[in-house]
Parts: sequence; structure tokens; C-alpha cells
Amino acid sequence: MARIPGIQIERDSKGRETYAHIDLKKRPEFFLFLLRVGAITKDEFDMDWVKDITDKDIIAQLHHEIEK
Repeated sequence: MARIPGIQIERDSKGRETYAHIDLKKRPEFFLFLLRVGAITKDEFDMDWVKDITDKDIIAQLHHEIEK
């Protein structure tokens, strides 16, 4: 089987292929497929995790919450 960047196949103790791990940063086309089949939902909470959050953003949010 050919190796594909961004996809890792995991086997069980008997050597059968059981899991596929997909790096959505390397293979973004799978994100739309997973949405289409209902494996993931596209609600407000999920969209926050899709965005790139920097450490500066997290620190700013923490300071804001502490000041409340």
C-alpha cells in the first residue's frame, strides 16, 4: 500500500487495518467530506476550534477573564 502524506493507518494485533488518522491541516479536503457524511458538525463551538488561536490571543483572553 502506498503511503499518503497526512494519513496514517493503524493496525490491530492481528495485522488488520482498523483505524485511519487524518491530519486535516495536510489533507483539508477530508474536512468537507466529514461534514457531508455527518461525522462532524459545523456549529459555533466547532468553528472556534478550527480557527488558528495564537498564544497571545489565549493570554489576552485569560487576562480579560481575570479582570472581571
